[in-house]
Amino acid sequence: MAAHADRESNFSDDDLDDLPPNTLAELENNAIRLTQAAHTHGGPDVLPSSDYGEDFDDEDLDDAVVIDEARSAPAIVPALHRQPLSQTSQRDQQFLHRRPYGNASHASIQRQEALLHQPGRDRLPSPAVLPRKPAPLRQGSQTQATDEAALLRSQLEETRRELAALKRDNYTRTGEIAIVRSQLERQAKERERERAALQKAGEEKLANQRKELEAAQIAARAAVTERDFIKQDLLEVQRAQNVNKAAEKRDIGIITPKKKKALPHRDGFDDDEVDVLSPSKLSPSKFKNRIGTPTKAAKRKRKAVDSPIAPLDVIQTEEKPEQKLPISEEGIAAKLYVQDDRFDFLGTMLDHRPYRDHPRTIEELGKHALPSASKESFESIILGQIPTLGRGRPPNDLPIEFCELLISLWRKSFEEKYYAPIYLFIDMLTLALEMKTLAIAPYIIDALVPIAQLTADLVAIPRFGTKSSAPYDEDINPSSCLAILHLAALGCMNDTSDMKRFWRLMRWDFILLILSTNQPTEDFEMMLRLLSTSVFHDTFGMIAPDDPHTQQKNTGYIIDRLTYPLFEIPYMPTGTDKVPADVLLHLRLEILRLLMSMTRSPYASLALASHPNAVGRLVSLMSDELDVLYDYCAGHESSALILTLSTRLLYYLVTTYELDMQSKLASIHGGSQKYLLVLSRLNFAEDDLVLESGIDMDVQSLALEMLNLKVTPEEVDEVNGAFAGCLRE
Repeated sequence: MAAHADRESNFSDDDLDDLPPNTLAELENNAIRLTQAAHTHGGPDVLPSSDYGEDFDDEDLDDAVVIDEARSAPAIVPALHRQPLSQTSQRDQQFLHRRPYGNASHASIQRQEALLHQPGRDRLPSPAVLPRKPAPLRQGSQTQATDEAALLRSQLEETRRELAALKRDNYTRTGEIAIVRSQLERQAKERERERAALQKAGEEKLANQRKELEAAQIAARAAVTERDFIKQDLLEVQRAQNVNKAAEKRDIGIITPKKKKALPHRDGFDDDEVDVLSPSKLSPSKFKNRIGTPTKAAKRKRKAVDSPIAPLDVIQTEEKPEQKLPISEEGIAAKLYVQDDRFDFLGTMLDHRPYRDHPRTIEELGKHALPSASKESFESIILGQIPTLGRGRPPNDLPIEFCELLISLWRKSFEEKYYAPIYLFIDMLTLALEMKTLAIAPYIIDALVPIAQLTADLVAIPRFGTKSSAPYDEDINPSSCLAILHLAALGCMNDTSDMKRFWRLMRWDFILLILSTNQPTEDFEMMLRLLSTSVFHDTFGMIAPDDPHTQQKNTGYIIDRLTYPLFEIPYMPTGTDKVPADVLLHLRLEILRLLMSMTRSPYASLALASHPNAVGRLVSLMSDELDVLYDYCAGHESSALILTLSTRLLYYLVTTYELDMQSKLASIHGGSQKYLLVLSRLNFAEDDLVLESGIDMDVQSLALEMLNLKVTPEEVDEVNGAFAGCLRE
């Protein structure tokens, strides 16, 4: 009752007067309808309608509750006091303004007001009897309400599932649209770039054609000028020849003609002066006109102008006799010419010096001798063998025999542990291979390859174990051994059988020994160059004789050593400092070039794709180099080239083989995140920016294709939105 008193204290008479006069009737009508609905369903404690208002008082109405089973929600009805109609109407109007109907909506209130204003509603209906206490629901009504609630929950769950499906479909369509839009934009950019490139190429071609035309015109003018000069020279030559001929003619006119052979008569007259007719038969006048016999011996020779025969234009030249060598001398000269090549080779070898200001190698070898034959120096051995080299064999075999002689002396020194002259033998052999690589290398690898590896082991093995290599490092240099092995491998590349024979002689433990980070970087890079010659269709690295399992296992070891510097910065062989950045960049570039060359071989590329760590280390390298690229440090161009090569290599492996990227990326820390981030950053790279200017144009499309293979369309849409926002910022 206190609560009721408080509610009444908030009302005023003015507010109650403003309420419609039928508000109380409407409230009672609602109460009757709700009570009859409860009675129809068989609720207990419901009194007949004729007893309305007889058994309860004002206090009972304060706690009365009307239950609407159709809505399964109770509505609390405020108490109704027996008061005059005006006071009750005012109170009900105040309740109407305060909406005392619990969950009743504004529309239901409007409908009730419309019912109250209908004709015939002026009189109050007979009110229903309200219960003294809240009527509890029966068991059937509770079951029906529970079923309805379950049905509503199932419908709600189904609606939620449909909404989630629609959202997923919306995300899928949105992602696909974003992918298509990005591809269209990329294709438009590529077409624009191609158009610009074609336009630039056309301009360059036109400029080149103009230059060629100008050069052709200049050349034509030069040719015309040269032709004029040649014509002028020819005219001058011809004029000179004519002058010479005229001079010769003048000289011939002055010189007395050659005397003819005297006739047997020797009468002093020439033959053309003898007439067949006797002088007695001629007339005296004709006989006077003839030339008479000279009266003196001194006058027997007439002048040339008085001769009846005109002088002859004769040019006398002195003919030099041909000097031909006898047949035997020509044969000797031919043989000497053939021998010149061999003599040049031997002369070069005997004049060899390891470096400037060093005595000749042959002279230096005179100071060394085998411990087992200390009286005979290496110089005397070599000079004593030279006259017998090539005897009974083709001339081209002399360099091979000379190299075999040096290798035999090298082996004897190694076996007797006399290492001082070994560097001299290696220098002479290196010079011989540089001069005649293809002619010597295939014939000496059987003897050269094993001894070169054994010699390098003396220093490389202690370095591998981070131990001192003294005293061997004073006389032996593993770098020179690797260099001569590389030369021999290059000399065998002309024939596949020779190349495979070379790699059957190589030891797999020697390869792993040199590929250690404890070795100098120069030796590591030389082994990379050496391994580039071992990429065959069915093998890579050393060739195990008839053992595929061993071959595959050793190939995996080599790939593991190759890819280690891609994600780790090795330390210097001696000391605690790490390898400098520029040296590391060059080393990584050499490794990537070797890995790219391995893709030419099905065996090598499959071994690289199936290796458990290679792909992850490649992704780690891309992530690190991309960070370095955006820092714009020294070696920016090398980092861009590394990103280009590594992206192409990764694209080849991902699209060629079915890789389990989850397991491949698990080999590095945060592999999946690095993979997605690197591909996304490369996909949104712009080639016209400063930081990304060194990356090739095809890298973006390759990164996009790999990104589409890894993520769903919804994730692609999210990535696109994230990077688009970053680009806008």
